[in-house]
Amino acid sequence: MSQLPIPVHVGFGPPASWDDIEARQKEVGEDAAPSLQQRRPALAQPDLDWDGLGFEPRWVGFDTADCVVALHPSIYSGQGADEFDRFRQGAAIRGETALVISPIGKLNEGDTRSIFGPSDSIYLGQFNSRISGVPLGKGASVRAADHLGDADGLLALRLLSCNPAPSWWKLSLEGIPVQEHGGSAYRAARDQPAHRPAQGSLEPIIVTELGEPVVAAWVSPDGVERRYVAPFQTPWPVLLKWLLEQGMPEFVPGAMRRARRQLASDTSLMTRREREARSALVELETDYATRWSDLERELEESQSAASVVREGLLYGAGGVLVDAVRAVLESADVAVVDLDEELGGTKNADLLCSYGGRVRLVEVKSASGPAPERAYQDLVRHLREWHQLPASTPVDGGALVINHQHRLAPGERRQKPYERPEFLAAQTEPVITTLALFEAWREEDADAVRRLLFQDLAGPARSSLDGLDGDVAEPPIKSEASVDRKGRWLQRRRTTAPPD
Repeated sequence: MSQLPIPVHVGFGPPASWDDIEARQKEVGEDAAPSLQQRRPALAQPDLDWDGLGFEPRWVGFDTADCVVALHPSIYSGQGADEFDRFRQGAAIRGETALVISPIGKLNEGDTRSIFGPSDSIYLGQFNSRISGVPLGKGASVRAADHLGDADGLLALRLLSCNPAPSWWKLSLEGIPVQEHGGSAYRAARDQPAHRPAQGSLEPIIVTELGEPVVAAWVSPDGVERRYVAPFQTPWPVLLKWLLEQGMPEFVPGAMRRARRQLASDTSLMTRREREARSALVELETDYATRWSDLERELEESQSAASVVREGLLYGAGGVLVDAVRAVLESADVAVVDLDEELGGTKNADLLCSYGGRVRLVEVKSASGPAPERAYQDLVRHLREWHQLPASTPVDGGALVINHQHRLAPGERRQKPYERPEFLAAQTEPVITTLALFEAWREEDADAVRRLLFQDLAGPARSSLDGLDGDVAEPPIKSEASVDRKGRWLQRRRTTAPPD
């Protein structure tokens, strides 16, 4: 037995009327009258396969009493109000839910409709209420609302999976001020229209992190109408497939029987194998939606946490760079002291770092061009002057962390900051590029981070990380540092004269 198309009301003129409008627009050009300055809506596009989707569109001017769904209906006379009213009456007489889909968020260029900024509204006719929407900022985080039914949960999954994602609009249900007429009520309302509370209820389907609905279902106070409000950019095939596969089977099962589709969708007529497969599919889609939401939140949190360090390490200078280097070292369990804070000013190197009984002074420098040799000389000077500071901790040596050529993209920078042979031969302390430090940090390789800083003190100070090592050379002989096993530095007075 062949399946029948399901009649749906579409709140626009048929495609043929748009063909005529577009033909006349070409003839008249820019001098077209306002009536000819319309643009064909997506529901009237010729490439929308109504038959393949299983629907029969009933446009403005068609009878709609037996329609199951209304798509983008209008409440304005001559533009679909009568058709929408007959659709609603037909559903009420049959005792069925009148399913409606209304997009929100379409504004003409330069149209604000409010002194407070862009807004859009869906008016709910006889109920003196409207659903208002205001756009959220770019990058707004949204998720499926809690405790959704099967159909609404799968609608949330479909919309959250749209690529590209639509622009989200925050929704609210509002009452509309009404002007009373006649008698004392009219006289009292001449200066101030009567404010009535919003009617019906708005059930969130997709919400922001603050719980604000961006996709919702409005249920009319008489229980007849269930209107879904979704972003304007949502592709209609996505919504129509959801209606056929989940929306109508749950909310208007009688329509599925009339269209002879109940044999494939009515669970009371399914075999055990069909029921098990359907149940598994619903469970899989629900689990996917939950897992997708969890992973999206995890990605946003990890990006937020990583961006500060990543940007500071690769493009930072001054305090921003020092903070990023400190964060990377501490992530590798290196104990770090900010010497500027400790000493009350820039009296020596930037950081004092310890791990496993080793202590190093770390100088952090940046350069928009090639690495200057004076940056390394600053480290040597700080090492020479370190012991002169009050109650200074003996150190094993130092290290220079350099963010050179930071105005270039990371892939365009030199791997080695210094290349002059005489300079390299004179080095005694490791030089670490922020690129090398970044590579170890982004892989969460704590050992690699520590090896860059605390290299083998008994031999040449070369990192074992291929492609990540900086230009380093023989470190100084280890001094008599008194450091416990937890990496804490203990202040002790020197008993020997410092080297020249």
